Amino acid sequence: MRTICYLTAIVILLLQLPLFSQDDSKPWERLGLSLTEWKLITDSNMPMKKVESLLKDGIGISEYFRKPWEPLGMTEGQWIAKRRKGLTNYDIEQEVKMANNDTTMQPAPEANTTFVEFKQTGETKELASALLLPGYQQYRYKQKTQGRIMVSLAVASIAGTVGWSIGVRQFMPVPLLVVLIPDMGWSFVDHKIRLRN
Repeated sequence: MRTICYLTAIVILLLQLPLFSQDDSKPWERLGLSLTEWKLITDSNMPMKKVESLLKDGIGISEYFRKPWEPLGMTEGQWIAKRRKGLTNYDIEQEVKMANNDTTMQPAPEANTTFVEFKQTGETKELASALLLPGYQQYRYKQKTQGRIMVSLAVASIAGTVGWSIGVRQFMPVPLLVVLIPDMGWSFVDHKIRLRN
């Protein structure tokens, strides 16, 4: 009876552990900040209401402490209002330069949002042919001895499979598996090494 009571007490205690560990979250983790950002907040005695407001407006704490509004000749409130509207620092800088008729204005970086269709390069085609046609790329690049060996192995494995399958009247893929597949791998790896060099 005592054993059952002890086991029940242990189970109840183990079930309570996750509840205690939930309160251990650190304030910077709860806000999604780094320890460095949290140190900036605590060193400057910034109120939590301000921290939450900045984070809600999409302004990073490190970014805020760099005071990007000062070089632009703006107030903190003006800068935060523009950021709240969705402008980036770059947009705000360009807006200020345009208002000042600054000739050093740079065009906004173009965001390339179009999908580019993948085009097979010659290298990809060569690698595919080196895999599927063992010895072909070796012949192309004047490695005739290797090319002959690879082609001979491929032809012998296909002939062996056909002959064996006819002889037993059942498909026998052993020569393909034992000879052709390693031959294809050899051709592919050899060609890839040649391309790297």
